[in-house]
Amino acid sequence: MKKFLTVLFTLALALVLVGCGKKSNAKVISVWVGEESTEFYQKEAKAFLEANPDLDYTINVIGANTGTAGGAMTSDNTACGDIITAAHDNIGKMLEKGVILPFTNKDLIAQVQNDNPESYQNVIFYNAKNASGQTEKNLYGVPYISQALFLFYNKSKVTAQQATTFEGLITAAKAAGSTTKAFTITGTDGFNYSFNLLAQRASDGYTSLQLFENAKSKNSYVQGDDEVASLAWAHRVFNDANGGLMPNDSGWASNLTSGACLSVIGGAWHFQAAKAALGDNLGIIKLPTYTLNADDVEGTSVAEGTVMQAGTFADCKAFCINANVAATYPEKIETIEKLIMYFSSKEVQLRSYLEASNVPAYKTAVDDIEAKKAEIEPIVYDLAVAQIQMAQYGIPQPFVTGTLNTKYYSLQAPDYYKDAIIGKFVNSDSSTDWIPTTSTGGTAREALYVMEYIWKKAEAPKSIPATLPADID
Repeated sequence: MKKFLTVLFTLALALVLVGCGKKSNAKVISVWVGEESTEFYQKEAKAFLEANPDLDYTINVIGANTGTAGGAMTSDNTACGDIITAAHDNIGKMLEKGVILPFTNKDLIAQVQNDNPESYQNVIFYNAKNASGQTEKNLYGVPYISQALFLFYNKSKVTAQQATTFEGLITAAKAAGSTTKAFTITGTDGFNYSFNLLAQRASDGYTSLQLFENAKSKNSYVQGDDEVASLAWAHRVFNDANGGLMPNDSGWASNLTSGACLSVIGGAWHFQAAKAALGDNLGIIKLPTYTLNADDVEGTSVAEGTVMQAGTFADCKAFCINANVAATYPEKIETIEKLIMYFSSKEVQLRSYLEASNVPAYKTAVDDIEAKKAEIEPIVYDLAVAQIQMAQYGIPQPFVTGTLNTKYYSLQAPDYYKDAIIGKFVNSDSSTDWIPTTSTGGTAREALYVMEYIWKKAEAPKSIPATLPADID
């Protein structure tokens, strides 16, 4: 509740009016966008109204924490914008709570189908029953920003070549100081660990990982030898004096500024903070590769020397319509859909990138960005290139229902992964102690077994089979 109140307070401070004069709420459309994008969409809202002088509306563009917007909607959507920005993996959760509306504008739906890659379309269209009781596929989110993890690094301490591998980053860190860390992550949740969990064999893209395929919990598997070896690598590297740094009280940006670490795995939403931390020394590149050594692959079928490409969740942020509009001023919906169609058009998405560093979500964006290269600040160009490159090494978060989202994020599975990395295993049931207190290849297998069990059963197992991997029915 404290976090929710903080969000509301921030929104109140960030309110920006577009239009003129005071109007009743019936003639006001409120739009939540990322705090870093408020000024840009304020200007675009004005352009929309000028191009549509017949629309008697004021548009309020509000800077919000889009990472928590979905949670705010499910807590109390009457306190949220008419249009909200949410990460696509929150759409199913909001739909289950009945707090967002399906889109009905046929031109907007056609625009989404024509402009967006199939991977995004798979996570924004949902089956729902219509007024006649028939099941049909409806659109609930309109993508307009893409996001993926990549690497921010300190060019004064790390060469461009060193930044292509984690081994290179560690070498740079050793040269910088005995306690200098090569890299850090911005959080200890299941999203930030995707760089390791979703890693794939660099030579051919192979991974044994299955994660809620076709929106089914049973279609999950994380006990493969490649996952065991990658988790063992993470344990080794995060326990290296110059390896990975777990998030600490100083904060990742402060650690970059002070030189406590030389790079951070983050996304475009971290760009302004990273730029403020490193200034002209900021470099951006796709996530590095890492090479598995003999200790990492011990007890597995994976060959020593296998090179792994770090992975990512490659997601989109989308506009959604607050269902509260239908309950209060349903006559707004037609104009809201027109506004979203404008905001999510390829032209506005491209301008959003050029002016606010938001990487577009439409499938031909790379061509348009390349055509504008001469007009783009080099570091902003590098940001787009790194993110677009990472799209081929990632998947959209497949948590298309609230249940799947909860199984992945909220039932301690990320905690077991973290504990395996740092070498501390904690069982939520304090009455038993079947999880070892030191991390080896065996306990990495146990941690992965527990994670898969949680994904499938929504609870931790009471015991672990003597032989792993093991089927979980």
